[in-house]
Amino acid sequence: MTPPNTQPRTKKAMQNLPQQAREAAAWVASQAEHIAIRHDRIEDYAADLLSRYDIITALDAETHFISEASPAATAAFVLALDSVNFGSGYFYLAKQEGVELEYETVAAGLKTAFLVGRMNTPEKWGRATAEECHDIFAIPAGLNPALDRLMALFAEHLQDSGRMVVSQCGGDVLELLAASKGSAARLAGIVAGWTGFEDKAVYKGREIPFYKRAQILAADMHLAFHGKPPAAFADLDALTNFPDNMVPHVLRCDGILEYSPALAAAIDAGRMLEAGSDEETELRAHGIHAVELLKEAALRQGREVTSMNIDHILWNRGYEPDIYARPSHRTMTDCY
Repeated sequence: MTPPNTQPRTKKAMQNLPQQAREAAAWVASQAEHIAIRHDRIEDYAADLLSRYDIITALDAETHFISEASPAATAAFVLALDSVNFGSGYFYLAKQEGVELEYETVAAGLKTAFLVGRMNTPEKWGRATAEECHDIFAIPAGLNPALDRLMALFAEHLQDSGRMVVSQCGGDVLELLAASKGSAARLAGIVAGWTGFEDKAVYKGREIPFYKRAQILAADMHLAFHGKPPAAFADLDALTNFPDNMVPHVLRCDGILEYSPALAAAIDAGRMLEAGSDEETELRAHGIHAVELLKEAALRQGREVTSMNIDHILWNRGYEPDIYARPSHRTMTDCY
């Protein structure tokens, strides 16, 4: 089997993608005009989080398709899910229309499609249509133009990853994992070269790589297989957290991030932030950099944690009623 084409990314670029994101985020934080980190609160906050929350070690089998009998099917589900693991800016619009749309409903809808054999192979989801996505994810067509656009994006992203697996891996996602050679960073680097996983911004003239879904793909493969083959990654700690809207929201609510009055007012009023704007880029970058600072604090305190571990804690905390009730930033994007 010919290994997945890594062009146009070099081997070094694939291995270093998370580090590039980490360094770029730190630079954005050093240049930021709209957000500041309360460095004086990092140590206590890290200790508090890790004393109150458990480390996530596996994907929830109730929501996700996990097949002990078929590692290939499990890997396929994870790739398909992370191909459409975005839409947070659209979710609010769905709620306004009385439609429940969250990560869990997307995962559950895709799980059902796998169970009934509807969208369970790269060949099948490589032919996905917007109409199928409306049905699979229970989004009525014509309800809202933005939600119609989201379903079209879901179809486009499923098509892209399905066709890439067919053309580069013979239709077997396990071949993609084999090409990672036991490296989470390498896996993220490979799919970062796919159109559907593109995720970077430009801030003050510098390119800022985020690649949230490329990195979370590696993390989710690890969780789906409990850190064992075919996803026994030796460098899971190389990944950054997964920059979206939830982590900076939680960090703001908990007093770790402070926003400028104008940014705070815009978010509190529910106004959409433009994807790639300075404000939105700063929010995502601060999510990465603050988590790195929390990880470093935890390591100093004798806690062996990864950025992934802290991301999971913060993401789940974001669904606690007192946090969830407050508005987080909203952006129409296919990155998160």
